[in-house]
Amino acid sequence: MKNPLLNQVIIIAHQQLGVKEEPEGSNSGPMVNEYLKSVNLPPGNAWCAAFVYWCFEQASARLNRLNPLVKTGSCLYHWRRTKGIRITSAEALRNPLLIEPGCIFIINYGKGKGHTGIVVSVTGDTIQTIEGNTNTSHSANGVGVFALERKVEGGSGGFIEYG
Repeated sequence: MKNPLLNQVIIIAHQQLGVKEEPEGSNSGPMVNEYLKSVNLPPGNAWCAAFVYWCFEQASARLNRLNPLVKTGSCLYHWRRTKGIRITSAEALRNPLLIEPGCIFIINYGKGKGHTGIVVSVTGDTIQTIEGNTNTSHSANGVGVFALERKVEGGSGGFIEYG
């Protein structure tokens, strides 16, 4: 991978695999609270976007640079306010090669609900991801950090690429 920031983000995200809420279902725990603290949220909040921000914050610090992400615990707010390159789901479905490792995916479920995570690799129309606040059933409010596989779909939301 050419981009040192995105390379570091993926390394850091891998190191977080297996982190779980304590107790499960509480949206809290030692590391979960750290993710939430990185976006100024208290324990008990949904934390998928905080996990993504924390990974980018750690990677940026390692490279002695500013974190390019919007500091928020809301994936939909992040999508609206990003200064990164937005790739809509429809664009990604037409051309999955637009999605790069290190991109952030955003799913918009409607009614202000969403989910986000980090793309680790892309194979055809399938992405491998690392996500916080999920589970093996791909929940948007799960119990830990998991490596998952998702299909690129043409719904609302999309991908954000940071350079």
